[in-house]
Amino acid sequence: MTGLPASSPDSWENEGQQLAPLFDTVCAAVIAGTDTHAAAQTAIGIARVQGTRRRVAIADLIGESPVLEALNRSDDPHGIADSFLYGVSLNRIARQVNAAGSVFLMPSGTEAVAHEAVYANERWRRLAAGFEQVGALLLIVAVPGTPGFAELCSYVGAVMPVGDTRFPTPSGISIIVPPAPPAPPPPPAPPEAQVARARQAATETSDGKQRKLMAGVVALFAVAIAIGASWSRILPLLPAPIAAWFAPASADSTAMLVAPTPMDSAPTPGLSTAPVSPADSADTTASRAAPDTTTLTVANPGDSATAARYAIFYTSANSQSQAMTDERMKALPALAISTVVLDGAEWYRVFIGASANREGATTLLTKLRASKVISGGNVTSVPFGLRLVGGLKLADVDARVAEYARQGIHAYALQQSDGTATLYTGAFESPSQAGTLADSLRVLGLTPVLAYRTGRGY
Repeated sequence: MTGLPASSPDSWENEGQQLAPLFDTVCAAVIAGTDTHAAAQTAIGIARVQGTRRRVAIADLIGESPVLEALNRSDDPHGIADSFLYGVSLNRIARQVNAAGSVFLMPSGTEAVAHEAVYANERWRRLAAGFEQVGALLLIVAVPGTPGFAELCSYVGAVMPVGDTRFPTPSGISIIVPPAPPAPPPPPAPPEAQVARARQAATETSDGKQRKLMAGVVALFAVAIAIGASWSRILPLLPAPIAAWFAPASADSTAMLVAPTPMDSAPTPGLSTAPVSPADSADTTASRAAPDTTTLTVANPGDSATAARYAIFYTSANSQSQAMTDERMKALPALAISTVVLDGAEWYRVFIGASANREGATTLLTKLRASKVISGGNVTSVPFGLRLVGGLKLADVDARVAEYARQGIHAYALQQSDGTATLYTGAFESPSQAGTLADSLRVLGLTPVLAYRTGRGY
């Protein structure tokens, strides 16, 4: 099987291979278990199978997991902690671990990862969205109970419990579990004669129990009547402590109940309720002050005035399949799909066309509405895109677009004034919106280049 390097048989890895089809429609999930060996081996098993059909990245949030470190053949010690805390590029920390180049490892790095600064980092939301856009799979091996575990699961959106599943799972998160085994077949129906005898025996048993119960009730009722009739004579003969039990209760002057005062949930002034990170204060200060080296800068600022900034904004959706509901749209010029994070949620935004002036985009919108390819849409400015390759012959465009599609990247071409074509992915109103898609390209081993879109759709 094409995939990870061969290893000694492991029951948890075999289990992961068996469960791998459950991830066919999943793009990001937390593989969680208190038994870290089991969780890591399960992730490897899933990656072995899924890696034969798409890109897979395994992220180590255990912290130098021996199982995962065995896949890492690089001497570079940097990993997730260095990327999230100090801005080291994801492209640098992703390690290719199979010959086919479809499975990558993101090791934990030079510092501890088992704390909120890493687990509860908002960047996981962007990564998960980026993997969904390119159709790849992100498997994050994590330990339940670690500070920030619930936030991690909410950012990623799915979790598979491994091994001891008694740890609490965050509410509202998709739980990936094997399908329940089929119910056992019902026992064969007994012969008619046996059914009749069993019914008769049950009836006789029920009748006998009812007669005994009624006799007991009658006897108790008779005793109660006798005691009640002579109770006034019996009570003075009882010892004082016992007689006190049967004395009528005196009136209670506090019979009106007062609702209890609710506990004060506001924090006491001067006290902090924030959890303390395992990292010392010096490391925390350093992580806040460290520059983010993954920030994108525009590669061609001189093309700002001539950029193909105008396009048709068609729709936003929560998934790529919802955004692309019409097969005819795939043939439209300069069709760009962009994942952006707005108000903490991921959205897939679809743009059509690329024009240096608003009139050109408006003409295309009128044409598409008239042909009923689209019914809505409006012209907007999205001057930026992530440039994949330039200087292509027009005859080679389709082959290169298909090559990127096999990697899960939606590419589109713009024809340049010299007759060549440039391939882009995504279209953005500002450089900051490109971060989600750029992160997913880095994990796939590509270096994202933010540029003003130039050329025209064709």
